[in-house]
Amino acid sequence: MQFSFLSPAAFSLLLALPLLLVPYLLRQRHQRRVVPALFLYQDISSPARRRLWGRLRLSPLFLLQLLILLLLVAIAARPVLQYDTAGKIALVLDTSASMQARDPSGQASLFEMAKERIQQKLADIPAGHHISIFTTNPLGAVPEDLLDSLAGSVNAGEPLTVGSDLRAVLELVRFSDAPDPSDAALSAFFARLLRGHDFEHVLFVTDRPVTQKPETHPGPSGHPSEEGNGKSSPLGRGAAKRWGGFLRTVTLGAAQPNIGISTFRLYRSPFFPDEIHATVGIHATEDTLSQLPLRQIVIEDGQTQRRFAAQQVGRPAAQTFSFSRLPLSTSYRARILFGEGEEGGGQDKDGLAVDNEAYAVLPPLEEIAVLLVSPTPEVGDSLEQIPNLKLTLMTPQDYDPVAVTSASEFTCVLFHLTAPEALPPLPAAFFLPPDDNPLFSLGQSAQQPALTHWTHGHPLTSYVTFPLLTPAYAQALRPAGWNTPIIESTVGPLLLAGERAGRRYVVTGFDLLPYLGTRNLPASILTLNILGWLSDRASQSAPYKTGAVLSPQSHLVRATDSPVHVRFPGDTGFQPVERALSLDRQGVYTFRENGKERPVAANLLSPEETDLGRPLSLVVDESGGSSHIPQTNRVSRTHERPVWPWLLLAVLVLCSLEWWWVARKDKAQE
Repeated sequence: MQFSFLSPAAFSLLLALPLLLVPYLLRQRHQRRVVPALFLYQDISSPARRRLWGRLRLSPLFLLQLLILLLLVAIAARPVLQYDTAGKIALVLDTSASMQARDPSGQASLFEMAKERIQQKLADIPAGHHISIFTTNPLGAVPEDLLDSLAGSVNAGEPLTVGSDLRAVLELVRFSDAPDPSDAALSAFFARLLRGHDFEHVLFVTDRPVTQKPETHPGPSGHPSEEGNGKSSPLGRGAAKRWGGFLRTVTLGAAQPNIGISTFRLYRSPFFPDEIHATVGIHATEDTLSQLPLRQIVIEDGQTQRRFAAQQVGRPAAQTFSFSRLPLSTSYRARILFGEGEEGGGQDKDGLAVDNEAYAVLPPLEEIAVLLVSPTPEVGDSLEQIPNLKLTLMTPQDYDPVAVTSASEFTCVLFHLTAPEALPPLPAAFFLPPDDNPLFSLGQSAQQPALTHWTHGHPLTSYVTFPLLTPAYAQALRPAGWNTPIIESTVGPLLLAGERAGRRYVVTGFDLLPYLGTRNLPASILTLNILGWLSDRASQSAPYKTGAVLSPQSHLVRATDSPVHVRFPGDTGFQPVERALSLDRQGVYTFRENGKERPVAANLLSPEETDLGRPLSLVVDESGGSSHIPQTNRVSRTHERPVWPWLLLAVLVLCSLEWWWVARKDKAQE
């Protein structure tokens, strides 16, 4: 710590201090007066003996005034206390899922390599330096195990100084299955460490090579530097000169072939609750697929690992696989297998294992609200036998599109033997619209026309035995630009489907009502397919990504008087939920509340994380922008604390003392 002045030129004001003596040298000028007698003044010394510039007599008040002036001169010089912050170092460890990738030798993960590399660096740090450890998942948080041992000392995101011996502490840090934060978030975090917390050096250990944005100007100073696998540099007081800046990254590993699951969704139609469908998407590059052995996608029971279905993976870089009629299960797991065998092989050739699997839970069943507009409302009675269907009947005269839209309670609308003036703002189906309808152009009609063609693989045609479907009466439809024929007959298209303004619409040239169930299976299945396609499986919610945070007040962990417990993936026991829960591990979480259990799946599903060795772009700003990483040429930074407020307080105290002194003296003379 050093004491210095920011404006030392102010000390030239000391040359004016002798002027303080002038009031003590000046004497009042003598005046002549005529008095009747002099005996009253005999005991008074004659003023004629005193000179104008007589002997200087200084009182204690002069010393007090001199001290006040000296303090004012010192305030003008702007005194400050300066202390060096070069001993604060932040170690930021990448704990994202990609750090689980194998190292080039295939013997350990990059995360273990990172911990070994940091331990090597710790040996080079001079004594007395303060080290703080941060992780990137969640970004800026101190490892939770450290917080448990130092409860109440800091909050998440604040620096935790634990001394220079961190080898035992480093063993407590664990990786997560969450993806990397965005490049902008990392840049802002590093800027906060360097500006807000006055860290002199920040060492970032990651698996991604760092590149600078085009707007930056590379140079020997003021920019992040990168250290590869084969380079080493100690962390010391002079390290900033060798680094070329205060932020340094250590990149481990290299780009390597990898394939991963990018999407995994389960679909369960409310109208076919026992039919489970799944889609699995994979992400990889062409080069990756050519370097890895033959692969297959399998769907298994999430608990027993019993295999339900499997498909081979071809050569395209991105593919989506569909699985139909999966057995009912509480949870499901999708996996990528390599090699020719039953269990696959060659997993050691794939760079990252955590993205080779994903989990999903059985979607819950919810009621689908449907509005039926028909001149014969009695046909709606037949639809009430469909499970999970909440039906509302309405006549064409009562139909108001504005009121229906504002109500926001219907998933779709069914128009039977009628049609509105314009397409409704909801997904809708039109069963045998009238000849004079303004929406669809009709063609030739016929009695019991034969079906000649139907689109295979479309959701509307699933499970329908079309040779057994023979409408009693049908009228051909003329396709428009936004719809396409799905079912065709001898008289023309009989079913059109398409999307317009993001909404799905279906029109049939034959009547599907009343709903007869098993007495007319082809027509009943087609009706259920139409309802399922229009509702778009509305009850299915998007899966959670790893890294998501659930609070006790969320819709999954509801606020309740009864305690909420959670079972983590791979664990057998439940733990109480007392604070926000981070889904850092991939798998199925089970929440228990009021005696009921609800599973929740969390997956990585990140194409960016699958691309191993992708570059990291950090924004470096020398102008001092708050959202960029500050850089400087100084070897060490100092923090300045002004002293003048305390000196000003001392001046006010001395002025009060002077006023009290003068007032006391005047009162004594009186």
